[in-house]
Amino acid sequence: MKRLFLGIFIGMASFTVGAQEMIFDSYGTVSMDGQIKGFENKTMYLHNQNLAKGKKPMDSCTTDAEGKFVWKTAIPFKDYYAINFRTSEPLNLVLQAGDSITFNADVTNINATKFERSKDSQLLLEFLVPFTEFKRLGDSLKLVVAKDRSKGPEVNAYYKPFAEEFVRMRSEFIKKNQHSPALLVVLGSFDQNQEWKAYTEVVRLLDLSFKGSPTVESVKTYVLKKNAQIEAQRKANEAFAPGKIPPDIALPGVDGDTLRLSDLKGKVVLIDFWASWCKPCRMENPNVVRNYQKYNKDGFEVFSVSLDNPGHGDRWKGAIQQDGLIWPNHVSDLKGWQSSAAKAYNVRSIPFTVLLDREGKIIGTNIRGPKLEENLKTIFGY
Repeated sequence: MKRLFLGIFIGMASFTVGAQEMIFDSYGTVSMDGQIKGFENKTMYLHNQNLAKGKKPMDSCTTDAEGKFVWKTAIPFKDYYAINFRTSEPLNLVLQAGDSITFNADVTNINATKFERSKDSQLLLEFLVPFTEFKRLGDSLKLVVAKDRSKGPEVNAYYKPFAEEFVRMRSEFIKKNQHSPALLVVLGSFDQNQEWKAYTEVVRLLDLSFKGSPTVESVKTYVLKKNAQIEAQRKANEAFAPGKIPPDIALPGVDGDTLRLSDLKGKVVLIDFWASWCKPCRMENPNVVRNYQKYNKDGFEVFSVSLDNPGHGDRWKGAIQQDGLIWPNHVSDLKGWQSSAAKAYNVRSIPFTVLLDREGKIIGTNIRGPKLEENLKTIFGY
């Protein structure tokens, strides 16, 4: 979701234009006029991403021999719209019923458009232009590091002042325009993992300034869902902290008999959530096998929980054989992500592991690769 809203403003130029206009309930009309240099006797199209996913035009208007136009059109709701010229970047604007907007543009440099009587549309461009340049810089530097990882420190040092200046500019933009719908354009610039609080604050401001916009309502829904996920993860982190005893798992084994995690108490146990379709899981399997062969005689066991899908029992059992998973404790209810064990352990990605001590208490989660052997060396002394 990090870049979802960037697409609203940058990606619409490639949308397919059909001959038939859309039919919708109008909540009002807007009037637009102006002149578009380099776009004489040509047709432009109005789009909204909340109608037919933005792929079909709502309306169209053709310029005259001088590139001038007068355009009155109905809109179904106040929201963010884009005018598609087909041969250039789209022009993004904020529209509400009753708006009367003049804009003058050059089709070869749409981002230099000047709006009259649409401050919010002008603000979209005011932020979008430097944001696009900053993102282009970041993408190019990523390619440099991808080709030669040793250049990482040098690239980071070069990038840092640009990033700091962009964040400063963004903060100033938000501060100056707290009551403007144009704040939507900043959402795509946040690193949600690091800046979620700032992201949600901008959404709160948008809800105050542009409540009822389908796009704002959509991002509000997204925030509510993600906050619920964050809270669930927080509770899961507490429940699966070192020293805690995790929920028991009782699921059918490969022969259909029920196997229980609790039956392994007294052993050091690696609970391993995986699936036959999961490539990273299959790549990790040799490491688990190697450690099992080394430490099983001293009391190390693996309890494998497959998230294979309904009807894929043969694939699950085949992967066990192919990867040489020689331990006996393989279970699955063949419900994929709806597995009761996956839900109980809040598993959102695999491979996912939980390492238990002999008392059934958690040592740690997501212990795999070299970390698994390091932990087992500490436990078993060799």
